Amino acid sequence: MKSLNLSIKNNNLHHAYCILGDSTDVINELKTFFLKELNFSVADNPDYWYGKFDVMDIEDGRAIKNSHQNKPIEGDKKIFVVSANFITEKAQNAMLKLFEEPRGDTHFFLVLPSLSNIIPTFRSRFFVIDANESNDSIINPKEFLQMSLGKRMDSVKKICGNVFHEKSRDLVASDDEKSKIEIIKFINALEVELKERIDFLKTSKGEIKVFEEIEKVRQYAGEQSPSLKMLLEHLSLVLPVS
Repeated sequence: MKSLNLSIKNNNLHHAYCILGDSTDVINELKTFFLKELNFSVADNPDYWYGKFDVMDIEDGRAIKNSHQNKPIEGDKKIFVVSANFITEKAQNAMLKLFEEPRGDTHFFLVLPSLSNIIPTFRSRFFVIDANESNDSIINPKEFLQMSLGKRMDSVKKICGNVFHEKSRDLVASDDEKSKIEIIKFINALEVELKERIDFLKTSKGEIKVFEEIEKVRQYAGEQSPSLKMLLEHLSLVLPVS
């Protein structure tokens, strides 16, 4: 993981940050930053709010909005850290006003694996920091799209061999959070590669269907305990061979 290199002092702390990377690493570094730079300890601090979501929906967004309305209790600021694998568009729209004009004593840190599903108006509210070591996916998307179906299925087995361990008859994520992030990054890379090949003024129904399937798979991948192997196999079947 890259150092966050926040280099922020208390007097010019931005109201909302979006940090891309592994949530565990990012949050640990944030806690160190809060204590060192802001003299703000998260331990037993009523002015610190942390939420972790596989899929963050509109009700979760509303709950954060309600919690944000209260003034700090012990110090001069409140800090919210929100970690999510996926945020629905409805939730993003519901929080637009919150992240545009939060209370002056409140600061938000949103931790995501990527910006792939973040709508532009929501993204514009944040100071974005990419803490990923690399934007490379686990398999080159261009090569994957060129593979035959059989080779794609072999690649899926390779992916699962890297991020899963065998348990009984099922392939189960050895580290759910990291596995989801890796799979979602791969899905995002596939989508980017396909979009570069499409003339959106002449998009066919079949091409639209492919992007709809990618979106469905990405949403399922962000849910609790998804069958990531089955999702990758489904993508192998629906994606065109270039």
